[in-house]
Amino acid sequence: MLKTSKFMNLKHFFKILLFSGFLSIINSCQPEQEKSTSFILIRHAEKIISSDNDPQLSTKGWKRANALVHIFEAVGIDAIYASPYRRSIDTATPLATAKQLEISNYIPSELDSFAQKLLNTHKGETVVIVGHSNTTPQLVNTLSGTNYPDLKETEYDWFYFVEMSPKGIPNVKKLQIRM
Repeated sequence: MLKTSKFMNLKHFFKILLFSGFLSIINSCQPEQEKSTSFILIRHAEKIISSDNDPQLSTKGWKRANALVHIFEAVGIDAIYASPYRRSIDTATPLATAKQLEISNYIPSELDSFAQKLLNTHKGETVVIVGHSNTTPQLVNTLSGTNYPDLKETEYDWFYFVEMSPKGIPNVKKLQIRM
């Protein structure tokens, strides 16, 4: 059973890797004015159990944050955003370091204006956004007009890919990576 579980984890990992590579190839083959805009929305990694309002990542959370470097290794990322909370910033930090990008903060309570900023500022780019169990699906919904529910407090393994065509037509994929 353990071998099956590890195999399934690798299977999910390679699905994401394949999708990431496909996304990179698609964007690099299109003329600049016709490039799709891609948003990769990630919930922050596992946090320690604490009464602190801004807890740090747990050991498993750091493992997940570091795995993002490998998962998105083949993807050209143009910008990374995270909410101003430690767990979101810590989740984004290994990827930002590997991609030599600064992490920009956004205000989770201002998702409508943030979505407009993303759409206007990052046309034709690939952007990673790290958020929370409620704000991540809410931002997906704001960007795409979908209706994804909030993630459960125990769910850390879902990623959303929102691809906006040059004409502004969204395509959303929700993928799971188990660790």
